[in-house]
Order: sequence, then structure tokens, then C-alpha cells
Amino acid sequence: MARILVIEDEFFVAAHLDNVLSDSGHEVVGPVGTLDEATFLARAENLDAALLDVNLAGGRVDEVADILADRQVPFAFVTAYGVENLPPRHRNAGVVHKPFIDADLMREVRRLGR
Repeated sequence: MARILVIEDEFFVAAHLDNVLSDSGHEVVGPVGTLDEATFLARAENLDAALLDVNLAGGRVDEVADILADRQVPFAFVTAYGVENLPPRHRNAGVVHKPFIDADLMREVRRLGR
């Protein structure tokens, strides 16, 4: 299965994402909840996909999304924000809206794998 970077700073959401992905046979990289960790892993890890929260403790993940896009790693945002709050360059990326149901999350993960 896929190696998926999970960027999420809310502990319970991160743990849930980790569990759902792991239970589906994916290898989770992270989850990480800081921009420094997210930026490092986005640059350094061999990834098949990524799931990004838009806001990490008040900081935006725009640079992380740029790094992933430049590396051609598919990603989706997992966020409560509307499309207008996504990084402008990445407003066409997939979005899983919080609160989400697991089936919607896994549908997006399958879409990223195409």
C-alpha cells in the first residue's frame, strides 16, 4: 500500500487519521503537527501521497504544499476551512472536510493513488 504523510496538529484527529490509514494497510509517515517537521518530511521522505491540515498552530502549510507539488506527490487537504482559505496555488487539490467520515477520507486517498 501507499506511504502517506499526515500533517495534523490536533492530537485526536491525527490519531484517528493514523488509525484509519494504518487499518487500511497504508504506511503512515508522521503524523506531524509542526511546520518544521512537515517541511522536513515533505522534502526528505519517499512518499506516495499526503494529507494536510491547512493551519498548524497558527501557521499555514502553503510551503509544504508547494514542496509536495514540486515533487509531484499528490495531496489533499483535511480541513474545516473553505476552498477560499486554501493556498491559492493549490485550490484545485482535493479536500476532505472536517468533521469527516472515514469513507470520505478513504475515497480521497484512493483518488490520490490514481
